[in-house]
Amino acid sequence: MMIRIDPWPAEYESAFQIEELEPDSEGKIYTDVENIEWRAVEPKPGPRPEPLHFVDGVRRVETRIILDDETGRIIRGLFGSFAVGCVRVEQNTAAFQEIRVGRRIVVGTGAPLEDQVIADANSVKIGNTELTFEPVAASDNKPAAAVECLQNSMREAEARLAEELSRDSACVFADGPLTYFAGINQPAVGVIKRLVEAYLPSPQFDLVRRLRTGRRTPLFMITKGQYDRYSWYLRVGEPRAVDHDVAGVLRLEVRTGLGLQRAIELADLSSTCLPNFTAESFRDPRSPQNLMPVGSLENELRHRLGDSLTIRRAIEARLFQVSQ
Repeated sequence: MMIRIDPWPAEYESAFQIEELEPDSEGKIYTDVENIEWRAVEPKPGPRPEPLHFVDGVRRVETRIILDDETGRIIRGLFGSFAVGCVRVEQNTAAFQEIRVGRRIVVGTGAPLEDQVIADANSVKIGNTELTFEPVAASDNKPAAAVECLQNSMREAEARLAEELSRDSACVFADGPLTYFAGINQPAVGVIKRLVEAYLPSPQFDLVRRLRTGRRTPLFMITKGQYDRYSWYLRVGEPRAVDHDVAGVLRLEVRTGLGLQRAIELADLSSTCLPNFTAESFRDPRSPQNLMPVGSLENELRHRLGDSLTIRRAIEARLFQVSQ
């Protein structure tokens, strides 16, 4: 028995949350799509295509609310904000682009979005600035539903931005799985830094543990749910001697509609370039999985959301006005 450390700080959820090294029985996994031996793949060196785009989003609950319609029901909701944007990388230059901020009043089931009280509360003024919170309905009244609805709004905005950028990009690296993408043939790669499901049985997953930096697994195909994906694991940084052996590993995916050959090209591109975008642990506690462009973008997006205490006070003042 040996004790290993999860290098991410305790305030973050673990990046390695896989419970069983067996594929989910609800879907099918094909590990022979690349038609090569199941071994680490070393990409061929070559010039990096440009430009590259890194897309991410952040969200924040400004305040939670409970709506009272005098029936005794508990209707939960929240005021929330999110921001999405990208980092464009070309030659030796990286710049923030296309930063977009959205705000929502999320209400649980049973409260009509057209209610006058909700309409009156959706505009909040801070000095000379007016913030508009768009009303949206959550799926139910459970406490987690409102946050999930805000999360979905952010992920949908991320997907729209990534799909727009993919028209002129050599590759868009989108933080997270491609669940919300409508298109099936854009050069977009989902970058998953928190591993929740293995997808591979134990013999194949053993290769993931042994990958060296810049090496990937062969592609495997996931057929499950609403869309099919080509996926692969890639190590972008070496773990310390005390870290668990999957530290520094990402799972990446593309839609199968992109075609196998293009998927292989993007897998090789990720292997050659992503290890160059890792940050030191003193810069980002979730390194190396949280790539440097993504970490910098997250900080910028949080800044663009505005001061949380000021916004909360403005919301409280507006709700006080509405209630009079």
